[in-house]
Amino acid sequence: MFAMSHLAHSVLVALTLGPVCAGLMPPSAAAADADWRDIESRIQYAWYTEDARDLAKLAERVTALSSSDPLRNYYVTLAQLHAAQLDLAAAAVTDGAARLPAAGQAAGACISSADDALAARPTDAEVLALQSLCMELRSRARALDVPFAGSRSHAQMERALQLAPRNPRVRLLAAQLSYAAARSSQERAGLLAPFQSAVDAFELERQGLERVPSWGGAEAWEAVAQIELDRGDAIAARAALEHALLLVPDYTAAHRLLNHILTG
Repeated sequence: MFAMSHLAHSVLVALTLGPVCAGLMPPSAAAADADWRDIESRIQYAWYTEDARDLAKLAERVTALSSSDPLRNYYVTLAQLHAAQLDLAAAAVTDGAARLPAAGQAAGACISSADDALAARPTDAEVLALQSLCMELRSRARALDVPFAGSRSHAQMERALQLAPRNPRVRLLAAQLSYAAARSSQERAGLLAPFQSAVDAFELERQGLERVPSWGGAEAWEAVAQIELDRGDAIAARAALEHALLLVPDYTAAHRLLNHILTG
């Protein structure tokens, strides 16, 4: 048995991937949608394969891009969020307190990068939601920040939901925040509806025009699988994992959960 639930691991660690090539585009390259789509695929691939070192490098390289496009700060924030999730998950499962400072640093950087993004677009619901989850992660890495996170993080997530109630990534991040705050397995098992709502929103988004950002569908399905397993329905959990792995075949957390089901 694992020391923590797989969804807790995904929240802490919780789209079809584009080509993953060597190196990012040079700082002088135009910030076209195709460029940001490529950057997103690299960040998400590092996240799905749990490559913390590559995530850190990607955050640095995207920061160095000479672009006034607000998506630059958005993707720096996303990479730093994932880095904090991986560090905090490692601290909980394997490396203990040794990884907590790194998790706190990554979460703090995520909050700062989100502030930079919000300076240009203060009502960007996705950035507000990303920052909200980063606050929660920092509170876990740095106990002194708990009152700060408790008073602002959840209120900010509510604001994000009010601004963009149908946005699938906002729905996903809000469900992840609720999962992180749950105090019992019964409370976590009761969060199926918010994650299923995120899945439905992602499925609806996939029927429209391609857009960026577009990440999150696989994470939503993996979360549904974990909660179905918490509810005792291994068949439903496997079905949800099939959806997640269809979107992202290299999704490490989904493979880990599937292996747990098959060998448990």
